[in-house]
Amino acid sequence: MPLTDEFISNEKIGKEFLGDIEIGICSTCGCSQNLNDTDMDVYYNDYTYSVQSSGFAIQFMKSLALKVKNKFFKKIRSPRVIEIGSGTGEQLLEFKKLGFEVLGVEPSKKLVEHAVSMGIPTLHDFFDENIYEKLPDNFKQADLIMSSYTFDHIPQPVSVLNKIHEILSPGGIMIHEVHDLDLIKKRNEYCLFEHEHYTYLNEKTMSSLLGKSKFKVETYHLLSQKEKRANSLLVTARKIDFQKKYKVDINHELDQLNLLNFNVNQAIQRIQTWLQENSKLSIVAYGAGGRGIMTIAALNDFSAFKYIVDKNPKAKNIFAPKSHLQVFGLEELEKDRADIILVFSFGYYKEIVEELGKRFNYKPGQFISILEILEPSHG
Repeated sequence: MPLTDEFISNEKIGKEFLGDIEIGICSTCGCSQNLNDTDMDVYYNDYTYSVQSSGFAIQFMKSLALKVKNKFFKKIRSPRVIEIGSGTGEQLLEFKKLGFEVLGVEPSKKLVEHAVSMGIPTLHDFFDENIYEKLPDNFKQADLIMSSYTFDHIPQPVSVLNKIHEILSPGGIMIHEVHDLDLIKKRNEYCLFEHEHYTYLNEKTMSSLLGKSKFKVETYHLLSQKEKRANSLLVTARKIDFQKKYKVDINHELDQLNLLNFNVNQAIQRIQTWLQENSKLSIVAYGAGGRGIMTIAALNDFSAFKYIVDKNPKAKNIFAPKSHLQVFGLEELEKDRADIILVFSFGYYKEIVEELGKRFNYKPGQFISILEILEPSHG
Protein backbone atom coordinates (compact mmCIF):
# COMPACT_ATOMS: atom_id res chain seq x y z
CA MET A 1 0.00 0.00 0.00
CA PRO A 2 1.14 3.60 -0.64
CA LEU A 3 1.38 6.65 1.61
CA THR A 4 -1.93 8.50 1.47
CA ASP A 5 -0.49 11.93 0.65
CA GLU A 6 2.41 11.02 -1.63
CA PHE A 7 0.96 12.29 -4.90
CA ILE A 8 3.35 12.00 -7.81
CA SER A 9 4.18 13.71 -11.08
CA ASN A 10 4.03 11.90 -14.39
CA GLU A 11 7.82 11.48 -14.32
CA LYS A 12 7.75 9.72 -10.93
CA ILE A 13 5.00 7.20 -11.67
CA GLY A 14 6.12 3.81 -10.41
CA LYS A 15 8.76 5.29 -8.09
CA GLU A 16 6.51 6.00 -5.10
CA PHE A 17 6.78 4.23 -1.73
CA LEU A 18 4.82 0.98 -1.41
CA GLY A 19 4.84 -1.35 1.57
CA ASP A 20 2.70 -3.90 3.36
CA ILE A 21 0.64 -2.85 6.38
CA GLU A 22 0.58 -5.36 9.22
CA ILE A 23 -1.68 -4.89 12.25
CA GLY A 24 -1.24 -6.61 15.61
CA ILE A 25 -2.86 -6.63 19.03
CA CYS A 26 -0.89 -5.67 22.14
CA SER A 27 -1.21 -8.54 24.63
CA THR A 28 -0.94 -6.06 27.54
CA CYS A 29 -3.38 -3.27 26.65
CA GLY A 30 -5.43 -4.76 23.80
CA CYS A 31 -4.73 -1.85 21.44
CA SER A 32 -4.50 -2.58 17.73
CA GLN A 33 -1.21 -1.27 16.41
CA ASN A 34 0.69 -0.88 13.17
CA LEU A 35 3.68 -3.20 13.44
CA ASN A 36 5.73 -1.32 10.84
CA ASP A 37 8.10 1.44 11.89
CA THR A 38 8.03 3.79 8.89
CA ASP A 39 9.97 7.04 9.33
CA MET A 40 7.51 9.89 8.64
CA ASP A 41 9.60 12.98 9.48
CA VAL A 42 10.29 14.11 5.91
CA TYR A 43 6.82 13.06 4.77
CA TYR A 44 5.02 15.21 7.34
CA ASN A 45 7.20 18.23 6.64
CA ASP A 46 5.56 18.39 3.18
CA TYR A 47 2.11 17.24 4.32
CA THR A 48 -0.72 19.45 3.01
CA TYR A 49 -4.00 17.71 3.84
CA SER A 50 -6.65 20.12 5.16
CA VAL A 51 -10.45 20.29 5.46
CA GLN A 52 -10.55 24.07 5.68
CA SER A 53 -12.88 24.48 2.68
CA SER A 54 -15.57 22.16 4.04
CA GLY A 55 -18.55 23.93 5.58
CA PHE A 56 -19.39 20.83 7.62
CA ALA A 57 -15.85 20.63 9.04
CA ILE A 58 -15.85 24.33 9.95
CA GLN A 59 -19.21 23.91 11.70
CA PHE A 60 -17.77 20.95 13.62
CA MET A 61 -14.89 23.13 14.80
CA LYS A 62 -17.25 25.91 15.88
CA SER A 63 -19.48 23.47 17.77
CA LEU A 64 -16.52 21.80 19.48
CA ALA A 65 -14.96 25.08 20.63
CA LEU A 66 -18.27 26.40 21.95
CA LYS A 67 -19.16 23.17 23.77
CA VAL A 68 -15.70 23.00 25.38
CA LYS A 69 -15.92 26.64 26.45
CA ASN A 70 -19.39 26.29 27.99
CA LYS A 71 -18.80 22.92 29.66
CA PHE A 72 -15.30 23.31 31.07
CA PHE A 73 -14.08 26.91 30.92
CA LYS A 74 -17.09 29.15 31.38
CA LYS A 75 -15.63 30.77 34.50
CA ILE A 76 -11.95 30.78 33.46
CA ARG A 77 -10.59 33.91 31.87
CA SER A 78 -8.36 33.39 28.80
CA PRO A 79 -7.81 29.62 29.15
CA ARG A 80 -4.76 28.34 27.27
CA VAL A 81 -5.20 25.64 24.61
CA ILE A 82 -2.51 23.73 22.72
CA GLU A 83 -3.51 21.76 19.62
CA ILE A 84 -1.32 18.85 18.52
CA GLY A 85 -1.19 18.60 14.73
CA SER A 86 -2.97 21.93 14.38
CA GLY A 87 -2.80 22.02 10.57
CA THR A 88 -3.94 25.29 9.03
CA GLY A 89 -5.14 26.60 12.38
CA GLU A 90 -8.90 26.71 11.76
CA GLN A 91 -9.80 24.89 14.98
CA LEU A 92 -7.60 27.15 17.09
CA LEU A 93 -9.11 30.17 15.35
CA GLU A 94 -12.54 29.15 16.70
CA PHE A 95 -11.09 28.91 20.22
CA LYS A 96 -9.39 32.26 19.79
CA LYS A 97 -12.74 33.86 18.89
CA LEU A 98 -14.07 32.63 22.25
CA GLY A 99 -11.26 34.24 24.25
CA PHE A 100 -8.77 31.37 24.50
CA GLU A 101 -5.04 31.89 24.25
CA VAL A 102 -3.96 29.47 21.51
CA LEU A 103 -0.83 27.66 20.36
CA GLY A 104 -0.48 25.11 17.59
CA VAL A 105 2.17 22.41 17.15
CA GLU A 106 2.40 21.20 13.55
CA PRO A 107 5.14 19.28 11.65
CA SER A 108 4.12 20.49 8.17
CA LYS A 109 5.98 23.64 7.17
CA LYS A 110 3.34 24.66 4.61
CA LEU A 111 0.47 24.29 7.08
CA VAL A 112 2.39 26.24 9.74
CA GLU A 113 2.92 29.11 7.32
CA HIS A 114 -0.81 29.23 6.56
CA ALA A 115 -1.75 29.16 10.25
CA VAL A 116 0.69 31.93 11.16
CA SER A 117 -0.66 34.06 8.31
CA MET A 118 -4.08 33.81 9.98
CA GLY A 119 -2.72 35.01 13.31
CA ILE A 120 -2.46 31.57 14.93
CA PRO A 121 0.94 31.13 16.67
CA THR A 122 2.25 27.71 15.66
CA LEU A 123 5.44 25.79 16.38
CA HIS A 124 6.90 23.93 13.40
CA ASP A 125 7.62 20.71 15.27
CA PHE A 126 6.39 17.30 16.40
CA PHE A 127 4.65 17.09 19.76
CA ASP A 128 6.86 14.48 21.44
CA GLU A 129 8.72 13.89 24.70
CA ASN A 130 11.01 16.85 23.93
CA ILE A 131 8.29 19.44 23.28
CA TYR A 132 8.24 21.03 26.75
CA GLU A 133 11.58 22.80 26.27
CA LYS A 134 10.35 24.29 22.97
CA LEU A 135 7.11 25.74 24.33
CA PRO A 136 6.94 29.49 25.03
CA ASP A 137 6.92 30.27 28.75
CA ASN A 138 3.23 31.17 28.84
CA PHE A 139 2.33 27.72 27.44
CA LYS A 140 4.53 25.54 29.64
CA GLN A 141 1.27 24.97 31.48
CA ALA A 142 -2.01 24.72 29.57
CA ASP A 143 -5.67 24.28 30.52
CA LEU A 144 -6.61 22.27 27.44
CA ILE A 145 -4.57 20.08 25.08
CA MET A 146 -6.33 18.58 22.08
CA SER A 147 -5.87 16.90 18.73
CA SER A 148 -8.12 16.02 15.79
CA TYR A 149 -7.21 12.88 13.84
CA THR A 150 -3.61 13.26 14.99
CA PHE A 151 -3.26 11.15 18.13
CA ASP A 152 -3.40 7.92 16.10
CA HIS A 153 -0.49 9.26 14.00
CA ILE A 154 1.78 9.40 17.06
CA PRO A 155 4.32 6.52 17.18
CA GLN A 156 4.86 6.74 20.96
CA PRO A 157 1.41 7.55 22.43
CA VAL A 158 2.28 6.72 26.04
CA SER A 159 5.26 9.09 26.04
CA VAL A 160 3.09 11.82 24.55
CA LEU A 161 0.32 11.22 27.09
CA ASN A 162 2.88 11.52 29.88
CA LYS A 163 4.09 14.82 28.41
CA ILE A 164 0.51 16.10 28.09
CA HIS A 165 -0.05 15.20 31.74
CA GLU A 166 3.05 17.19 32.70
CA ILE A 167 1.97 20.29 30.77
CA LEU A 168 -1.70 20.33 31.77
CA SER A 169 -2.69 22.36 34.80
CA PRO A 170 -4.26 20.45 37.75
CA GLY A 171 -7.62 19.10 36.60
CA GLY A 172 -6.83 20.17 33.02
CA ILE A 173 -8.77 18.79 30.06
CA MET A 174 -7.52 16.68 27.16
CA ILE A 175 -9.52 15.98 23.99
CA HIS A 176 -8.60 13.61 21.18
CA GLU A 177 -10.52 12.76 18.03
CA VAL A 178 -9.37 9.53 16.37
CA HIS A 179 -10.81 6.99 13.97
CA ASP A 180 -13.12 4.65 15.89
CA LEU A 181 -11.93 1.05 15.44
CA ASP A 182 -15.44 -0.24 16.17
CA LEU A 183 -16.81 1.85 13.29
CA ILE A 184 -13.96 0.68 11.05
CA LYS A 185 -15.05 -2.90 11.80
CA LYS A 186 -18.74 -2.14 11.27
CA ARG A 187 -18.13 -0.39 7.93
CA ASN A 188 -15.23 -2.55 6.73
CA GLU A 189 -13.21 0.64 6.20
CA TYR A 190 -9.91 -1.03 5.47
CA CYS A 191 -8.71 2.23 3.91
CA LEU A 192 -8.10 3.60 7.40
CA PHE A 193 -5.32 1.08 7.97
CA GLU A 194 -2.53 3.33 6.74
CA HIS A 195 1.22 3.62 7.14
CA GLU A 196 0.49 6.98 8.80
CA HIS A 197 -1.63 5.44 11.58
CA TYR A 198 0.21 3.78 14.44
CA THR A 199 -2.73 2.91 16.73
CA TYR A 200 -6.38 1.96 16.22
CA LEU A 201 -8.59 2.55 19.23
CA ASN A 202 -12.17 2.08 20.38
CA GLU A 203 -13.84 3.32 23.57
CA LYS A 204 -12.53 0.46 25.72
CA THR A 205 -8.92 0.47 24.55
CA MET A 206 -8.78 4.28 24.52
CA SER A 207 -10.11 4.39 28.09
CA SER A 208 -7.56 1.81 29.22
CA LEU A 209 -4.71 3.70 27.58
CA LEU A 210 -5.76 7.00 29.13
CA GLY A 211 -6.39 5.49 32.56
CA LYS A 212 -2.88 4.05 32.74
CA SER A 213 -1.53 7.52 31.94
CA LYS A 214 -3.48 9.14 34.82
CA PHE A 215 -6.49 10.47 32.93
CA LYS A 216 -10.14 9.97 33.81
CA VAL A 217 -12.53 9.74 30.87
CA GLU A 218 -15.20 12.44 31.11
CA THR A 219 -17.26 11.58 28.04
CA TYR A 220 -17.30 10.19 24.53
CA HIS A 221 -20.39 12.25 23.74
CA LEU A 222 -19.23 15.85 23.95
CA LEU A 223 -20.85 16.29 20.52
CA SER A 224 -23.73 14.38 19.00
CA GLN A 225 -23.13 11.84 16.24
CA LYS A 226 -24.62 14.25 13.70
CA GLU A 227 -22.18 16.98 14.74
CA LYS A 228 -19.13 14.73 14.55
CA ARG A 229 -17.20 13.86 11.41
CA ALA A 230 -17.10 10.46 9.75
CA ASN A 231 -15.74 7.61 11.85
CA SER A 232 -15.10 9.94 14.80
CA LEU A 233 -14.23 8.70 18.28
CA LEU A 234 -14.14 11.90 20.32
CA VAL A 235 -12.87 11.44 23.86
CA THR A 236 -12.72 14.05 26.61
CA ALA A 237 -10.58 13.23 29.65
CA ARG A 238 -9.41 15.03 32.78
CA LYS A 239 -5.96 14.97 34.35
CA ILE A 240 -5.89 13.12 37.69
CA ASP A 241 -2.99 12.16 39.96
CA PHE A 242 -3.43 8.39 39.96
CA GLN A 243 -3.83 5.55 37.46
CA LYS A 244 -7.41 4.53 36.75
CA LYS A 245 -8.20 1.01 35.58
CA TYR A 246 -10.57 0.41 32.67
CA LYS A 247 -11.34 -3.18 31.67
CA VAL A 248 -10.37 -4.51 28.23
CA ASP A 249 -11.10 -8.02 26.92
CA ILE A 250 -7.97 -8.66 24.87
CA ASN A 251 -9.24 -11.96 23.43
CA HIS A 252 -12.38 -10.19 22.23
CA GLU A 253 -10.33 -7.48 20.56
CA LEU A 254 -8.23 -10.12 18.79
CA ASP A 255 -11.29 -12.06 17.63
CA GLN A 256 -12.82 -8.88 16.25
CA LEU A 257 -9.65 -8.00 14.33
CA ASN A 258 -9.50 -11.48 12.81
CA LEU A 259 -13.16 -11.14 11.78
CA LEU A 260 -12.39 -7.77 10.23
CA ASN A 261 -9.61 -9.36 8.17
CA PHE A 262 -12.19 -11.69 6.60
CA ASN A 263 -14.78 -8.95 6.12
CA VAL A 264 -12.27 -6.62 4.45
CA ASN A 265 -11.57 -9.20 1.75
CA GLN A 266 -15.32 -9.49 1.17
CA ALA A 267 -15.65 -5.68 0.99
CA ILE A 268 -12.87 -5.40 -1.60
CA GLN A 269 -14.63 -8.02 -3.70
CA ARG A 270 -17.94 -6.11 -3.45
CA ILE A 271 -16.28 -2.94 -4.77
CA GLN A 272 -14.71 -4.83 -7.68
CA THR A 273 -18.03 -6.48 -8.50
CA TRP A 274 -19.82 -3.12 -8.42
CA LEU A 275 -17.23 -1.62 -10.76
CA GLN A 276 -17.61 -4.53 -13.17
CA GLU A 277 -21.41 -4.19 -13.13
CA ASN A 278 -21.07 -0.51 -14.06
CA SER A 279 -18.14 -0.91 -16.44
CA LYS A 280 -20.03 0.67 -19.37
CA LEU A 281 -20.49 3.90 -17.41
CA SER A 282 -18.02 6.71 -16.79
CA ILE A 283 -17.10 6.49 -13.08
CA VAL A 284 -15.24 9.26 -11.27
CA ALA A 285 -13.90 8.97 -7.71
CA TYR A 286 -14.53 11.92 -5.40
CA GLY A 287 -11.99 12.39 -2.61
CA ALA A 288 -8.20 12.33 -2.80
CA GLY A 289 -7.86 11.94 0.96
CA GLY A 290 -6.89 8.72 2.68
CA ARG A 291 -10.23 7.00 2.10
CA GLY A 292 -10.14 7.39 -1.65
CA ILE A 293 -6.43 6.75 -2.15
CA MET A 294 -6.23 3.68 0.08
CA THR A 295 -9.56 2.10 -0.91
CA ILE A 296 -8.67 2.27 -4.59
CA ALA A 297 -5.09 1.11 -3.97
CA ALA A 298 -6.34 -2.24 -2.65
CA LEU A 299 -8.30 -3.06 -5.82
CA ASN A 300 -7.08 -5.29 -8.62
CA ASP A 301 -8.09 -3.02 -11.50
CA PHE A 302 -7.86 0.79 -11.37
CA SER A 303 -8.94 1.37 -14.97
CA ALA A 304 -12.62 1.32 -13.99
CA PHE A 305 -12.15 4.90 -12.74
CA LYS A 306 -11.81 7.75 -15.23
CA TYR A 307 -10.04 10.03 -12.75
CA ILE A 308 -10.18 11.35 -9.15
CA VAL A 309 -11.51 14.77 -8.19
CA ASP A 310 -10.96 16.69 -4.99
CA LYS A 311 -12.01 20.10 -3.77
CA ASN A 312 -8.44 20.85 -2.69
CA PRO A 313 -6.01 18.85 -4.83
CA LYS A 314 -2.44 19.04 -3.60
CA ALA A 315 -1.19 20.43 -6.92
CA LYS A 316 -1.82 20.40 -10.65
CA ASN A 317 -0.78 17.54 -12.92
CA ILE A 318 -0.53 14.98 -10.13
CA PHE A 319 -1.38 11.29 -9.92
CA ALA A 320 -2.50 9.10 -7.04
CA PRO A 321 0.14 6.71 -5.68
CA LYS A 322 -0.13 3.09 -6.83
CA SER A 323 -3.34 3.51 -8.90
CA HIS A 324 -1.73 6.32 -10.94
CA LEU A 325 -5.16 7.88 -11.53
CA GLN A 326 -4.89 11.58 -12.31
CA VAL A 327 -6.22 13.96 -9.66
CA PHE A 328 -8.15 17.06 -10.73
CA GLY A 329 -10.02 19.92 -9.12
CA LEU A 330 -13.81 19.91 -9.25
CA GLU A 331 -13.87 21.86 -12.53
CA GLU A 332 -12.91 18.68 -14.39
CA LEU A 333 -16.41 17.35 -13.68
CA GLU A 334 -17.78 20.01 -16.02
CA LYS A 335 -15.14 19.52 -18.73
CA ASP A 336 -15.22 15.71 -18.69
CA ARG A 337 -18.58 14.70 -17.27
CA ALA A 338 -19.16 11.55 -15.24
CA ASP A 339 -22.11 9.16 -15.31
CA ILE A 340 -21.52 8.15 -11.69
CA ILE A 341 -19.56 9.87 -8.92
CA LEU A 342 -18.38 7.44 -6.25
CA VAL A 343 -17.97 9.50 -3.09
CA PHE A 344 -15.20 8.35 -0.77
CA SER A 345 -15.49 11.44 1.48
CA PHE A 346 -18.81 10.15 2.77
CA GLY A 347 -18.74 12.33 5.88
CA TYR A 348 -19.39 15.28 3.56
CA TYR A 349 -21.74 13.40 1.21
CA LYS A 350 -24.74 15.74 1.47
CA GLU A 351 -22.52 18.80 1.08
CA ILE A 352 -20.84 17.28 -2.00
CA VAL A 353 -24.13 16.35 -3.72
CA GLU A 354 -25.55 19.83 -3.14
CA GLU A 355 -22.43 21.65 -4.36
CA LEU A 356 -21.96 19.62 -7.53
CA GLY A 357 -25.66 19.87 -8.28
CA LYS A 358 -25.59 23.65 -8.08
CA ARG A 359 -22.27 24.13 -9.87
CA PHE A 360 -22.40 21.49 -12.60
CA ASN A 361 -26.02 20.27 -12.68
CA TYR A 362 -25.30 16.74 -11.46
CA LYS A 363 -28.39 14.89 -10.20
CA PRO A 364 -28.62 13.10 -6.79
CA GLY A 365 -29.06 9.77 -8.58
CA GLN A 366 -25.58 10.11 -10.09
CA PHE A 367 -23.89 9.84 -6.67
CA ILE A 368 -23.17 6.80 -4.55
CA SER A 369 -21.39 6.67 -1.20
CA ILE A 370 -18.61 4.14 -0.80
CA LEU A 371 -20.37 3.11 2.43
CA GLU A 372 -23.24 1.67 0.40
CA ILE A 373 -20.79 -0.81 -1.09
CA LEU A 374 -18.51 -1.41 1.90
CA GLU A 375 -21.36 -1.86 4.34
CA PRO A 376 -24.33 -3.57 2.62
CA SER A 377 -26.60 -2.86 5.60
CA HIS A 378 -25.96 0.90 5.25
CA GLY A 379 -29.30 2.68 4.93
